[in-house]
Amino acid sequence: MNLEKLKETVNSAEVVEELMALSGKVFRQSSDDVRKVIEMFITKSYLMGKKNMVKTIDGGDES
Repeated sequence: MNLEKLKETVNSAEVVEELMALSGKVFRQSSDDVRKVIEMFITKSYLMGKKNMVKTIDGGDES
């Protein structure tokens, strides 16, 4: 696996769906459980990023 090429492809992705498709290509030989875990990590990272962005725009969590 060419990690530099993979890194470039990941960095050029503009939407989460592109990362999902890329992970499917990279891990297509892996078990369904591995693919589900990768998808879960991508989804959770995306949601955490959105939540953190909202906190930054709103001035943080004051609680």
